[in-house]
Amino acid sequence: MVYVINDGDKQTGQFQHFIDLCSQAFNIIRKHHDLFYSLFMLMSRSGIPGVTETAAQYVKRTLLPGQTDAQASAMFTRMIEESIKSVFTQFNFFIHNLAQLKFSSHNEGALLSFVPKTYSMSTDGKIERVKLFSIQKRYTPEKRYIYIFQIEREKQQVPSYIFRMFAEFVEFRDKLAAMFPLIQWPNFSTRMVLGRSNIRSVAESRKVEIEQFLEYLLVKAPEISQCDLVYTFFHTLLRDEQEEASKLKVAKLREPIISQPLLNTSGIQGDIKLSLLHRRDVFHVMIIHVRNLTCRGTDTPSPYVKAYLLPDPDKHTKRKTKIARSSANPTFNELLEYKMSLEQLKYRILQVTVWDHDVLKENNFLGAVYIKLHNVKLTQEQCQWYPLQKLQMSGSLLS
Repeated sequence: MVYVINDGDKQTGQFQHFIDLCSQAFNIIRKHHDLFYSLFMLMSRSGIPGVTETAAQYVKRTLLPGQTDAQASAMFTRMIEESIKSVFTQFNFFIHNLAQLKFSSHNEGALLSFVPKTYSMSTDGKIERVKLFSIQKRYTPEKRYIYIFQIEREKQQVPSYIFRMFAEFVEFRDKLAAMFPLIQWPNFSTRMVLGRSNIRSVAESRKVEIEQFLEYLLVKAPEISQCDLVYTFFHTLLRDEQEEASKLKVAKLREPIISQPLLNTSGIQGDIKLSLLHRRDVFHVMIIHVRNLTCRGTDTPSPYVKAYLLPDPDKHTKRKTKIARSSANPTFNELLEYKMSLEQLKYRILQVTVWDHDVLKENNFLGAVYIKLHNVKLTQEQCQWYPLQKLQMSGSLLS
């Protein structure tokens, strides 16, 4: 369902809205935790199997009665993240897909595991040229490289693009070898570097092997080069259309193959959603979402957020969120806390900055927000989106 909500692999504003609705619903239920607890305690005397005093205590604990709405939202978001990563959830989805493959009639006769049906020259149009156009890195669900093929067809002025993983190309090659066993098909190496196969050097060597394989295949007799298996592999799937339709992905197609990330020269863009509240001598800063971040070069950023209360020459007020891997629309829902009186906060400026984490190089600045706290009514929750701007010097802000 996460894939459906996002309309693809990458998190979007739709999923951020979904998390907001879930958190709001959870907090509405939490306001009536005493009622739920009382009802379950009454039901524990009814003899209903499983409805016991222990179950009632569990319901009470689960509704987090001692937490603020912001704290509960943060914990609920962590539960959503854990459920997405759950092995049981993934196994359940895998079994569901197996059942669909077994009982769905439209998959009968499929030639490849990742294409639901068979396609041919008559359905798609004659292929005139296939080119391995580019390679892109992905981080969802794990790091890997995607090979992008440009397909030119007869009587089609605009080429199409398909996105395939190396394992899918290996399956294609193995099916061809089984279908035409008398032909000596080139093999793909399984080269790994220090036990890792999803690295740049391996992707580049595989690119060469795939290009050689394509050159070998497309000069074969029409019975082979134009067989249904070939047209099924190069058929444009829904996921290919979604990739190509994205402005970000189309822009990436024009980059050189596996180019290094480039610095953004188009300026700062994006927004950050914050919730501010002062309660019982604690200033609560909730980092909720960031949206529409600038992408640098060919890679989607891996952002994290830092916060300071200026002036702070010794950086005692520094707080950081976790890193959101490969997302231009990350959700954090992390609560940062400062033990400080309301009177002290009046003389402070909240600085919130967004950074792109880079393991090998210096982290890239993506934008900042500056909030003069004497202008904000902190005794009531202030929740809104703030546009990201350029980094400013502390002196100019405090003058």
